[in-house]
Amino acid sequence: MGKKSEEQAVAEASTSLMSVTVEKERSEFQILLAGNPNYFGNLPGTPYRVVKKIATNTKYEELKCISFNPNLNQLEATIHIKLPNGYGGDLCHTGTAEFVRFFIDYGSGWEDAGIVTVNVHNIPNIKDCADKSDKPLVYVLTHPIEPKRESCGHPVLPKVRGILSWNAVPPAGPANANWLPVWGNVLDRHIQIKPLPQRTVIDLAHALGIDPKIKLPLELEVVKYTPIPLPDPPPFALKDLTQLYTAHGSGEKGASTAVEPHRFAFTDVHPVLAGGAVNQQILLTKMAEFQKLNLNWSSIVVALENTKGDMAYEELTCLGLDYNWEWLVGTFVVKKPTGYSGNLCSKGSTEYVTFWADWDNTCQWSYVGTAAVPVHDIAAVPPDGLHYAAVMPVDLSAHRQSCEKPKIARVRAVLSWNVPPSNVDPDAIPHWGNRLDTHVQIRPGSPLEIKPKISVIGGIGVPNIFTATTGMTKPFAPFAGWGPGVFADPWDHARSCPFGGVIHIDSAPIFGHKYKLWVQNVTAGGPEIQLTDPVWVVDNDGNNSNHIAGLGGMFDYLPVQQNLYSRLYSAWAPSGDDLWQIRLELFTGGGVLLGSTAWHRVQTDNTAPSIVTSPPTLDIHIESGGDCKDFMVGTVIKGRFVARDSHFGYYSLVTLPASMSPNAPVPSSGTSQTAPAPGDAWSVDTTGMSPCGYAILLEVWDRSIIDSHPGSHNYNRDDVGFCLRASGK
Repeated sequence: MGKKSEEQAVAEASTSLMSVTVEKERSEFQILLAGNPNYFGNLPGTPYRVVKKIATNTKYEELKCISFNPNLNQLEATIHIKLPNGYGGDLCHTGTAEFVRFFIDYGSGWEDAGIVTVNVHNIPNIKDCADKSDKPLVYVLTHPIEPKRESCGHPVLPKVRGILSWNAVPPAGPANANWLPVWGNVLDRHIQIKPLPQRTVIDLAHALGIDPKIKLPLELEVVKYTPIPLPDPPPFALKDLTQLYTAHGSGEKGASTAVEPHRFAFTDVHPVLAGGAVNQQILLTKMAEFQKLNLNWSSIVVALENTKGDMAYEELTCLGLDYNWEWLVGTFVVKKPTGYSGNLCSKGSTEYVTFWADWDNTCQWSYVGTAAVPVHDIAAVPPDGLHYAAVMPVDLSAHRQSCEKPKIARVRAVLSWNVPPSNVDPDAIPHWGNRLDTHVQIRPGSPLEIKPKISVIGGIGVPNIFTATTGMTKPFAPFAGWGPGVFADPWDHARSCPFGGVIHIDSAPIFGHKYKLWVQNVTAGGPEIQLTDPVWVVDNDGNNSNHIAGLGGMFDYLPVQQNLYSRLYSAWAPSGDDLWQIRLELFTGGGVLLGSTAWHRVQTDNTAPSIVTSPPTLDIHIESGGDCKDFMVGTVIKGRFVARDSHFGYYSLVTLPASMSPNAPVPSSGTSQTAPAPGDAWSVDTTGMSPCGYAILLEVWDRSIIDSHPGSHNYNRDDVGFCLRASGK
């Protein structure tokens, strides 16, 4: 079928958009909640009456998949946007937000794993070149985590819960893991965590007696958790697989490990089935090997010829585009405990996902790339399976359009076990695996220009930094790539923030070109300094490497598949609290200078609140009776505390041990710093507390963005203890 004219598409879109009526409960959602937080009845136990009960309504959006990439340590949530309107405006307006909060249960209860968001808009319905509707539009939300890990002999298979909520932030904390959204839904899935490496740089430092509190040299600091390269275990030979998977074998806990021969022998037989010239001598040798192992070569070949798109072991269940980070994500589920060529202590096998795209709606597929994810035999596979994510970054700079013309693309993914899918035939069906098509929306904007540009500094987009003046973030500055709602200052979004630790510098790659980065200390003065240390990059399979400068100190721009986060520099860590500036020079592939950016100012702050400064910026004492004294139950203990910083963030006062459920201090937290020493008053009423030894813990954070990551700030703590005795003793 030929491609529709633009006029036809617009006409159909307008008709479709007008045909969807948005109910009051959606269009006036925020107003209704502002008047009554429990209007929809999802806040039980509150004094507000329920007006109209609505919970987990998936008419407009739905969380369809949750998955995890064990190499990248990234949770992925795939959501479907189902309708053309009901999302707060078109792409030229603010739109609304879809929030996903993750919780993880490693076996002892839910833990809050964090939140991520994506901006969504009204986008008219159209039919694509294949006469298929573009709805649902599929978005993926990515959230990096630091998982709990064990050795390969102890699989870590936590349950992950995702709560999708439209335009209302799911409440934080483990106690809210059962909270139900009004618009959205809750989904639970199991994932597999990559086992601990045998050794990392930080392990080696500890073994050598280096105090972990001492900062490592910069070249080691940025790679301290990177595994020390060790040889991978070799893949199992056919003989080993035959022994492992015979009908009489048994695995962990006595479970049957029987696997069909045409599954475990697939890698050996596939080259013959793949076509091309046949080497008869090799074929005879293979058949003899199979016969020696009591395997029937001919019956295995026949079985594989009849095996197409078999999803008994693995299945591709979701496909979408991460709108923030701009990578395609395919989610697949591993269904069985065996059939993946060995356990986590072995080489295992590989699930390949090949991605295709029709960016311009021409019904012509273009190969994007193939991602690989390792899988293994795991006896304790839960009923819902184990859910993995394959990630493929894409360069969409040439495909952007203005906000007046939503850019919808067709994408395809093909899953294949242990043999990569075809990269020339998008219609080829694998023996083991399946294929999935969907529609995605490309973020609006202008096509990439060939000119020097720095996009992100310290995790914050350059437009959200006062790069010409203070070098601080602008009020309400969000983290780039994390979606709306993840702000530079997590406590008071309107405050400006400095930077500290390792300051990443990112930009979209301009292939075939080179660059140099220069920095200069504005506060102290001095010459420009060229950054030439190796750049630590990660590819889409999670492999780390050093990117080395070439002749003249020029770095090549790497493709996004080789440099997942488009990192230009990942080890710049200026010490102190000075104002710096950065600029980028762009060169042709032959080294001819094309131009330079303006200087981008960056204010640094690497100093945490301190007990030892004079006067202290962190301190806590008891005034009524003195520190570390005895008090009777029922006494109101009073004291003073200091919590200050040049870029103050937040303080917290808690009574420990928490296991005793003690009364909380007053105040318990705040975003305003105290008066200088001796500071502000605090108190705790001990009425009803059990006799015990207690401590009041003061924790203080500044709002400096440390290591370019949300939630990471300069931090310090102090405490004071007391003994609480029963009355009359």
